[in-house]
This record gives sequence, structure tokens and C-alpha cells, in this order.
Amino acid sequence: MNQRVLWMLSIAQFLSMQVWFNFSAIMPVVQGQWDLSSTQAGIIVATFHLGYVLAVIFYSFASDKYNPKYSFAYGSLVAGISGLLFAAFAEGFWSALFLRLLSGIGIAGVYVPGMKIVAQLAPPASRGKAMGVFVGSLVVGSGFSLFVSGILQNTWGWQGVIVVTSCAAILSCGLILMSNIPEVTLSSTPVTLALLKKIVAKKNLLVNFSYAGHCWELYAMWAWMGPFMVYYFQQKGISDALSWGNLSASLIVMIGGIATYFGGKLADHWGNVRAIRLFIWLSIACSFSIGWMISFPVWIVGGIALLYGFTIIADSPIYNKSIADITDPEVLGIALGVQSVLGFSFTIISPAVFGLVLDYGHWGGAFTVIAIGTLVTPLCLRALQSAAIPVENNG
Repeated sequence: MNQRVLWMLSIAQFLSMQVWFNFSAIMPVVQGQWDLSSTQAGIIVATFHLGYVLAVIFYSFASDKYNPKYSFAYGSLVAGISGLLFAAFAEGFWSALFLRLLSGIGIAGVYVPGMKIVAQLAPPASRGKAMGVFVGSLVVGSGFSLFVSGILQNTWGWQGVIVVTSCAAILSCGLILMSNIPEVTLSSTPVTLALLKKIVAKKNLLVNFSYAGHCWELYAMWAWMGPFMVYYFQQKGISDALSWGNLSASLIVMIGGIATYFGGKLADHWGNVRAIRLFIWLSIACSFSIGWMISFPVWIVGGIALLYGFTIIADSPIYNKSIADITDPEVLGIALGVQSVLGFSFTIISPAVFGLVLDYGHWGGAFTVIAIGTLVTPLCLRALQSAAIPVENNG
């Protein structure tokens, strides 16, 4: 794969993905201003994912029939404009809910079409590494909105944070439209029952349910890590806990940009299932423990949080690689879309569940509930291994 194309796609995705968690970055502020409960805040986060899921199948079919670069570009534009509208007009639960739904619909046009381009242009032997770079740009872009918040929120307010991150997505649209991206395989074959059966074969379903467990944990953690770190620093009596909490959370999320490259490269050498198993068990252990560490010293919580941020995302490109390895190119866009819909359907629930448990319990209980749901992933991996189903193609 042309490295220039990979890095251009990754930079464009980095810019777009700042919209994904810009609401989480301002959550501690608007919760107070709008008198939102943790449950309501979690529902707003979940509604973004609902918009993503509603739109991603459309984009997946479109990326098999039409040049996916246009889905990428116009999705970025929708995400950016909806973010600017949020900064201008959001004033409470219902307005935030609607505008975040629109942002999710826009971002759905970025990730799956971009992943199809990368999956088809990268040779199988280095596909994991290429996908790791692309997913890493999602991670760093998502975490960068927390960094922007930590730097700007005290001077520009939450609206300024939203405007800056939304303008980045609009810039992404222009970058993609002006770029020369090679054509990928487009399907002229009508979608038939026989083709759909390939997408819902047992091996695909087990990989996709593994991915769903991963998404359940990942997007709850990402959505709430900023507020958690703000709360942790408040309990420690640290001045300007809002800035320190968001800056530390941005580092915790963005370390995943290195992790996805490492995870994808490890899958190229170790195999998909073995690599996933390493990371999923480490992240589950962090989910079970970190919420109960409010009284622990900063160096311990910081160390666990960085390990958490690394391991929770390192396996993410491996699920995409697994589907690309076992799926016919003519239906790869739809297969990646099905994977994304199933995985992100779980993310509609997990941030809201986290907020609900937090309203009636403790940070430790909220993270523990997320850890329990993630156990579906090692169970599916065990089923793949027991059935001796291969899910890699390194040649």
C-alpha cells in the first residue's frame, strides 16, 4: 500500500474523530450548567453511537458500489457542521441529544469506508500493521479532543472546544476531496442471499461478537475516563482538576495510537486470536480494578490508567483484520459494516449503563459492570479455538 495514501487517510481521520469525544471532554462542565444526571449524560453519549449505527449500514453498502472516499468526505462534513450547530444552539438534554445524533450519523461515513480502502490497498502480509496505523489515527483523534479541552476550556469555554474540534472535521472533508486516492474494488454483483450467508457464517459471527464485547468496554471507558480523572483529581484536592483530568485522560486515550500499531503488527506475526487474547484479558483486569482506586496515590492510578488505555484498544484493528482476512473482497464493505453495526450497537448501551450505575453506586461498580460485559470476547475466542476455525490470511 502506498504509504502516502495511508498517512493521508490517517491524518484525515484524526481530524474527523475529534468530534467523537468532544462532548465527553466538556461533560463535567455542561452537567453542572444543564443540571444533567450521570444517566442523562450517558444517554447523550449513547445517542451519538445510535446515529452511527443507524447510518453505517447505508455507508457500508455505498462503499461497495461507489468510491468510498466520498462517503468519508461528506461524513466528515456532516460531523463538523453538526458540531458547530451544537456549539451555537445546544442548551440542555434534548437539544444535545438531537445534535449528537447528527454527529454520529456523520462519523459513520468516515471509519468503515476508510477501513475498506485500507483493507483493500494493503497487502495481506502487512494488513494488520496498516490497519493498526489507521485505527491509531482514530484513537489519537478521539483523545485529542480531551487535550483541546484541557488547554482551552478555561479560556474559551466549552463552546470554544466544540468549535475547534468541529472545524477539524470540516478540514478533513477538504483534505479527502483534494486527495488522489487509488480506486478500490467496487462490486457490480447484486447482494444476494448467498452473498449474505458468507457474511453471517459462524466464523464471522464469532469474530463479530468478540468485537462487540471489545466495543462495550472500549467506548464506555473512553466516554467516562475524562470525567473519572476529573473526579479523581478533585478528591485529591488538586487545583484546576478539570484541566488536569482532561489532559491526563487525553494521554490515556492517545497512548492507544501506539497500541493499535503494535497490536496490528503483533497479529501479523502471532495470529489474530492469540494477539486479541493477550490484550483483552489485560484490559478486563484494568476495568475490574481502576474504579476502586480513588484513594490510591496518583502514580499507581496513573500507571494502571496508562496500561488500561494501551490494552483496551491494542486489539481493535485485529478484529477488522480478521474480517478482511476471511471475507470476499466484493462484499468486504458490507462485512465491515455488519461488524461495525454489531459492535457499536453495544456502545449504545454501555455508556448509558455506566452512567446509570454511577448515579446509584460508585465508580468502581460502574467499571466492574463494564468488565463483566466484556467477558463475551474471551468466550467467543474460546469457541473459535475449540472449533479450529482459522481467522487469518497472512499471504
